[in-house]
Amino acid sequence: MNKSKAMTALKSLLVSGCALLAWSMPPVFLTSTLTSCEKLEDLFGNDNETNEDGSLSSNHHGVATYDGASPYFQLETTRMVLPAVKSEEGIQVKCQTNIMHMHYVLEKFKKFNEHELTEREDYSFILENPEHPFHSEEFLSYYTNYSCEKQTDNLLIYATDKDSLLATIPIEQAAAPHVTVTKTETEVNAVTLTLKGQNEARYYSAYLSTDSIPLYQVIEDLKNGGPGLPFNHTLDLSTEPTCTFSGLKEATKYFIYLQGGTETGLMYGVSLYTVTTSMRGKEDALILEYVLNNLNNRTVYLPFEGRVKGVIDWGDGVTESIDKENLTSADLSHSYAPGAASTVSVAFKGTVETLTTNYSPKGEVLKASLTGITQWGSPELKRLSLQDAIALKHLAADTKGALSALTDFTSCFDGCTSLESIPEGLFATATDARTFDYTFKDCTSLTALPSDLFAHNAKAVSFNGTFYHCTRLETLPETLFAGNPSAYSMNEIFWGCTGLKELPANLFKGHYNLGYLECAFTDCTSLTTLPEGLFEGCSGILSLGTVYDTRNYALGIFARCTSLKSIPADLFASMKKVTRLPGIFYECKALTEIPEGLFDHNPEVTYISYSFDGCSNLRRVPAHLFDQMRILQSTTRLFHGCHSLSGESPYTLVSGKKVHLYERQYHPTEFLEITNHSETYDNCTGLTDYGTIPNDWK
Repeated sequence: MNKSKAMTALKSLLVSGCALLAWSMPPVFLTSTLTSCEKLEDLFGNDNETNEDGSLSSNHHGVATYDGASPYFQLETTRMVLPAVKSEEGIQVKCQTNIMHMHYVLEKFKKFNEHELTEREDYSFILENPEHPFHSEEFLSYYTNYSCEKQTDNLLIYATDKDSLLATIPIEQAAAPHVTVTKTETEVNAVTLTLKGQNEARYYSAYLSTDSIPLYQVIEDLKNGGPGLPFNHTLDLSTEPTCTFSGLKEATKYFIYLQGGTETGLMYGVSLYTVTTSMRGKEDALILEYVLNNLNNRTVYLPFEGRVKGVIDWGDGVTESIDKENLTSADLSHSYAPGAASTVSVAFKGTVETLTTNYSPKGEVLKASLTGITQWGSPELKRLSLQDAIALKHLAADTKGALSALTDFTSCFDGCTSLESIPEGLFATATDARTFDYTFKDCTSLTALPSDLFAHNAKAVSFNGTFYHCTRLETLPETLFAGNPSAYSMNEIFWGCTGLKELPANLFKGHYNLGYLECAFTDCTSLTTLPEGLFEGCSGILSLGTVYDTRNYALGIFARCTSLKSIPADLFASMKKVTRLPGIFYECKALTEIPEGLFDHNPEVTYISYSFDGCSNLRRVPAHLFDQMRILQSTTRLFHGCHSLSGESPYTLVSGKKVHLYERQYHPTEFLEITNHSETYDNCTGLTDYGTIPNDWK
C-alpha cells in the first residue's frame, strides 16, 4: 500500500470509530511468546543493515539486528481488550527483539449494518506506518468508539521493508454507551419509543428525520469535532423512559437517531432506529386478504412487481415503508406470530405498477394464500395478472380508479378456480379498456355474472375466451354486453361452460361491429334451446367457426352442445356477410330437425364443412336449406354420421329441375363448384337419393 492509499484508509478508519493503537519498540523482557519468526530468511530475505558507526550489522539470516545475532521477536501479550471511551493514556505493546527496522499494520474488519450504508459493501481498512522510528516509552492513543457495536481489529507486526509478518494481536474495543429500543408504539401522527441504556449509559439525546443519513457519516462528524445531528436536549435514562415524537405524517417512514452517554456532556454511542407511522384511514388503500396455514408457514407474499412506493400495514401492528424498483412478485413478505388470526388483511397505501403471480416456489405459495381483494384503493396499476391464484374467492368493485389506466385485461384472473362471484363495477373505471381475452378463463366456481360487468367499457373490442371453461356458470344477464358497441371478436367466449342451460334473447342484440363468434358456445353441453333474436342486428358477423379439435375436426359456435334439441329459424338471419359456418352444430346429438329457411339470409357462405357432423338423431333436412348459398365451395363431412336422416338430400330448383349439392358443377351459371366435399353424406343411407350420390361425396 502506498502512502496516499494509506492516508485515505486512515481517514476512513477514523470515520468508522476504530481504535488506533500505539506501538512502542524498547527491548523489554517479556513473559510470554505470541509467535515465532520461523524461518526469517524466508520471511525477510537477505538484507544487510548499517550500524551507527557505518559498519554492517548482519547475520547469516540477512536480517539487520542490533547485535548481529540471529533475529528474534517475542510479545508480552496475545490479546488486547479496550474500553469504548478513550483514556488519557495510549496503548503500548511490549516486546523483546533485536530486529532493527520494524513497523505495524492495523487491519480493520468492521462490517456496518445494512441500514447504515447508502449501498452494500464491506469496509476493510489497512493502516500502516512504514519507516517510523520507534522510541522507548512511546504510546499511541486510540479513539473513542462511537458505535453501538463492539469493534474488532488486528494489530499486524512486520519487520524490514519487505513487510514480512511477525505477529498478530487481536484487539477488541467495547461498544460505546448507547440506547436500545425495547418497545415501539405507532399512531397516525406520533411514535412513542421505550428506551433502555446499555453499557452504563445514563443519558440520551435523540433526533428524528424523514431522510436517511448513513450512521458512519454521523460518527465521522462527531469524531472530527462536528456537532453531528441536531440532537434534542439530554434526557435521563435512570428508568426505562418513553420518548414521543408528535406532529408526524401518517404512513411515513422515519429515521430516529439515538445518542447515549455516561454524563450529560459526554455523549458517545450513536444508533439508528427506523419506524413507520400508522395509516389514518384506509379509504385509498389496496387491501389484500390472506389465509395463514401450514402451506405458507404463516407467511404472506405480496403480488407486487415493478416499481413500488408506499407503506404496507401488515395487519398485526407492523407497518413498513417501501420504495424499490424492479421488484419481482413474491419478493415482499411478512411472517406472523403463531397466535395471530387464521386470516389477515394487508393494506397498502402508495403506488405499485403490477399485481401479478409467478411460477416460483414463493409464487405458488402466494397463489394458494391470497383469498381476496377487499378494496382496490388507488395504487395506479399499470398491469393486472393474477393467474392461477387458486385461493382467490372474492373481489371488490373498483371505486377509486385503481384499474383506470389498464387497457388490457388478458388472463388477469385466468385459473382463479375458487372465485365465486364478480362484483358489479369491477371494471367501471377502466373506460379505455380494449381487451378482455380469457379474463376469467377456468374460473370454475363462478355461477353468475353481474349485469353491468362491462357496462363502462365502450372501447373494448376483444372478448375472446373471456369465460372459457367456467363450468358452473348457469345464467347470463341479458345486458352483459349492452355497453360494448365496439366489440369485434368474441371467439370461444363461453367455450366449455357446461353449466349454461339457456341464453338470454338479446345477449348480442345490435352488435353490428361484431365480426367473429367462432366456437363461442362450443361444449356447452347443458344448452337445450336457443332463443329467437339471439343475434339480432349482428350484421357484421364474418365467421362462426374455424378451429379444429383433437381429431382435426372443425368446431363451430354450437359444436358439441349435446343437449341442444331445437334451433330458431331466425338464428342467422342478421348475418348477411358471414362467410364461414364450419362445425356450427358439430356432434349436437339431441338435434332432430333443422328449421326451414335457417340459411336464407347467408348468401356469402363458402365454408360449411362439419356443420352437422355427428348429429346422429337428425331426421330430416329441409330441401331448400342451401338455396341461397350459391358460392359454397366446402361441404366436407357436412352430414357425416347422420344415419337417422330420411327423405331426399337438399336441392335447389333451377328452371323447375332439382339440382342437388353434388350436381352444382353442371350448372356453372347458377352455382360455384363445390370442390371440397368428401364424406358429405357418409353413412346417410336413409336418404332416398343415396344411391345416386357420387361415391366421392359419401
